[in-house]
Amino acid sequence: MIAGKYRIGRKLASGGMATVFRGVYRPTGMPVAIKVLNSDSSDDEVLAYRFQQEARIQNILGRHHPAIVTCYEPIEVDGRPAMVLEYVPGQALSDILDDDELFSPAEAIDIAVQVLSALAYAHHHGVIHRDIKSDNILLTPEGQVKIADFGVARAEIGAAHHRLTEARDLVGTIVYMAPEQLTSPRTVDHRADLYSLGITLYELVTGEVPFDGEEGYPLMKRIEMEEPADPRTLEADLPSCLAEIILRAIHKEPDDRYYSAPEMTAALLRCREELTEEGPRRSNVPPIGDPGGFQPSEPQPLPEPRSFGWLEDLSGRLVPGRILIRRAGMKLGRHPDRCDIVIPDETVALEHALVLPLESGEVLLIDLNTDPGTTLGDDPVTRRPLVSEDEFVLAGRWSFRFCR
Repeated sequence: MIAGKYRIGRKLASGGMATVFRGVYRPTGMPVAIKVLNSDSSDDEVLAYRFQQEARIQNILGRHHPAIVTCYEPIEVDGRPAMVLEYVPGQALSDILDDDELFSPAEAIDIAVQVLSALAYAHHHGVIHRDIKSDNILLTPEGQVKIADFGVARAEIGAAHHRLTEARDLVGTIVYMAPEQLTSPRTVDHRADLYSLGITLYELVTGEVPFDGEEGYPLMKRIEMEEPADPRTLEADLPSCLAEIILRAIHKEPDDRYYSAPEMTAALLRCREELTEEGPRRSNVPPIGDPGGFQPSEPQPLPEPRSFGWLEDLSGRLVPGRILIRRAGMKLGRHPDRCDIVIPDETVALEHALVLPLESGEVLLIDLNTDPGTTLGDDPVTRRPLVSEDEFVLAGRWSFRFCR
């Protein structure tokens, strides 16, 4: 298949939202990877928006740090959003683990130090990955680490610190997620990435994650309430210094973890020095700017997310006061996990309507193909821009007012 300047070849990987293909840049023959949003995902305006922002984040960060997969440019393939990525030969850490190959403590430390170099750079520039895991860390035959998939990243990038993504739903992979990411996903900071890396380190040296099972409420409560098993109970020969670093990184309370990526790096390098007479082996990643400078003396609050107006529940039965509308939009419906405003009424669809801000500044009201429908005034809504003081009704009985 030909898409503009690119020839698309065999499939490399497939996920719930997108498929990655091997590709070639036709003018030079350079190998690339082309990530194409699946048909169902491209019809979801929020997922399509997140995909666009993933491309922008990786274009900005990947061009300046060699341990982050670079996005060269966004394109379209068969009318669907796609991005052209740096092709990385090698395997994801999860694939190596699937072959029943554990990493030695020294190998795990060397990988973690490279990941932390990339995270320090990302955090320094206001980006929280929020989905660090063995699936998203690639390892080349030369031992070079590449972090991929910034699809759920939370970011402030650019001179004006323009918000690129804003958490709407629970995003990430539960077994790697910090407790605060499960309970308060809108307020997580960079220490959630350090927790996820700690879980990944645990997995690299033991072959297991501390908490596993079918994803859902029971697993979330275990992560929130139970203490993880010491990794030395699974690998008796694991050096104490590495076990202690892992346990500190995955502490329930963010304040009891390493505060920054450079602080965790220093602890790993001290442990690495204990394991070999060669001394601490530095990352393969060359220094870029001063990512290690991200060591403020105390946690800095995230900038207040931009608001695109608010909704008022005119029934007064669902939520009190104003409900701010963020960049990722607001979904209304009956499903408790997928909706921002949950309406406990069987006449309301599981996912009934979406209020979605656009880059132009408009805010759209979108009915999600429901039967009882959504109305604005006396008119049924499929997709309509909202103006301040507009009142709309879901299923003929739940009224909301839009203001800005």
